[in-house]
Amino acid sequence: MTLVLIIEGNLVTANYMAKTLSAAGFETRAADSQTEGLAIYQERKADLVLTNYYLGQGNGLGLIRAMAKMDPGFLAVMTTGVGNERIAREAIVSGAFDYIVKNGNFYRDLPGLVMDCLERHKKETLQRQEESQRVRLEAQVELASWLDHNFKNILAATAGSLALIDFQSETQTQAKREEYLADGMEGVKSAIRLLDRLSVMSLGGSAEDARHILIAQVVDAAYLSVREEAQKAAPEDRPALERVLAKVTFLNNARALPPQRAVYDDLLTILESLIKNSLEALAQSKGDPMISVSAQKNGAYLDFEVRDNGRGMDEKAQRYAFEPLFSTKGKVGVGVSLAIVRSLVFKHFGEIGCESTLGEGAVFKFSYYVGEDADESPRA
Repeated sequence: MTLVLIIEGNLVTANYMAKTLSAAGFETRAADSQTEGLAIYQERKADLVLTNYYLGQGNGLGLIRAMAKMDPGFLAVMTTGVGNERIAREAIVSGAFDYIVKNGNFYRDLPGLVMDCLERHKKETLQRQEESQRVRLEAQVELASWLDHNFKNILAATAGSLALIDFQSETQTQAKREEYLADGMEGVKSAIRLLDRLSVMSLGGSAEDARHILIAQVVDAAYLSVREEAQKAAPEDRPALERVLAKVTFLNNARALPPQRAVYDDLLTILESLIKNSLEALAQSKGDPMISVSAQKNGAYLDFEVRDNGRGMDEKAQRYAFEPLFSTKGKVGVGVSLAIVRSLVFKHFGEIGCESTLGEGAVFKFSYYVGEDADESPRA
């Protein structure tokens, strides 16, 4: 039976809503405060949460945000007797699925409204799952093509170099043979680097590798690495990247931080990937390019922001940005980096997300656990 949790500032109202929905075949639970509502939800996740805008302590927006952290997949609908666009917008931004105004027919229409929300949410969830499966299938096809292309090129070049070594030839000098051998070994090293790029998603440093480092130095190193890599970009991408590199403003806003305990290579990889993503976004936009990296201590964590004023991302790109091999540039196969970012952030007990408006830029926010004291444990 579908469980509906009703959270109202007035318990009489909550019980009457529960009675109305029970008569329509729903299982219900009622609460008259945010604290009680959260406790009930922790005990058993409801299929739908109906929360009033006004509660005894705080409001429904705070409750919805708290539930979103507890269970990202929850379904909540805001109810209120005060209907205006501002409240509706705030409710949706906070994580509500929909917004219901308590008009004169509210109780009569409530069962139908709840059923409509449940059915629409189920339909949208299925559509998202189908879209996700489609994107993953496309990624698998592109990955196979990417690996085939890259490894074939590397192996063909390697085999070609080794085939030039002719031990039977009296005219081929030992120095020339060693040159061909060195070229072949470079191909082998390139293949190893390619595999390392993929395996880093499942590997990474451990707590034993952590040491005290200056975060600002990691940020600088990441930016320098990205600039050097951009100069080696494919010929078709190089002109746009070079234009950006010539005039981009880079702000390192982490210089005030004292040394923090972190795994240098992991943090460097995260920052390199996000800065690289920003640089590519700037290459496809107009105006004065800017990238900024900020970091501040927040309890046992460092909170980072990597911000740019590039082309931004649409809703689909934001939704799938961290999927393996999905690229915010619209090409699957070069987007390994953001999946690596998410993997490494999770390894260090952090969270990551993106906020973006198409045409106005993007900001990636992530947290990184640096706590050392016994009472500073990672977030659950």
